[in-house]
Amino acid sequence: MRKGFLYLLLGISSLFADVRVPEPWNPGFFDGEKNPAQRISAFRMGILWTEPMEGADYEVLGFAAEWGNSFYYVGMDFSSAFLDSLYRSENFGLNVSISLGRLTLGVGGSADIQVVPGEASWWGMAGRVGSSVSFGALSGGILGVYAEDLRENAVETQVFWNAGERFQSGVRMLFRQKSGWLWVFQESLALGALSLQGCFAFPGPKIGVGIGFRIKNAGATFGVHRDGSYMNSKMAGIYISKGSQK
Repeated sequence: MRKGFLYLLLGISSLFADVRVPEPWNPGFFDGEKNPAQRISAFRMGILWTEPMEGADYEVLGFAAEWGNSFYYVGMDFSSAFLDSLYRSENFGLNVSISLGRLTLGVGGSADIQVVPGEASWWGMAGRVGSSVSFGALSGGILGVYAEDLRENAVETQVFWNAGERFQSGVRMLFRQKSGWLWVFQESLALGALSLQGCFAFPGPKIGVGIGFRIKNAGATFGVHRDGSYMNSKMAGIYISKGSQK
């Protein structure tokens, strides 16, 4: 009985390994890995709440911050997931990059601790390396992920078209060692204080929709995601931001 209980919780932990906790300012984007090779001239910090699986008492609280200029970028995040009193997981991530002209090079990683109170605990790590290049409104990047335990090694290629600060369209092509290809199409549109985001991923299919409101340096976001397999989720976040994402 006890062994079956532990196997059940190990299954739950494997689901958490696939959960993409969104950034507070990107409520519509869940799937795919984040390229550590980022370039922003801004400071952003926010918190979020998400329920990754509908109908289960499974919740995640998260914090994220990032800052940088035309030469460097630093991003960090922390999330805490819990399933009632049966299971808990803590995850910490860090990304850094430098930019040289049009080229940006970055490295990052994450570590997580998963706990079944009174029964067992284990930890895992994942490392990332990435690069990106921009030519006017067009930008692209590639990253590799090396992971331990329940996660998968992966390679992702990204291509984005940025029409100023109001509109972005992109495609992310992720190849995972065990699960194969995942294609993610994402769009974002800013209309004054209102912002809209959407993503579609397959196989799945997986669909995400997000809406945000920003007044001066403060914003609030909401997102809903539907998965053809097992995860129907929702999220809410608040953040402060100063500067431009470009």
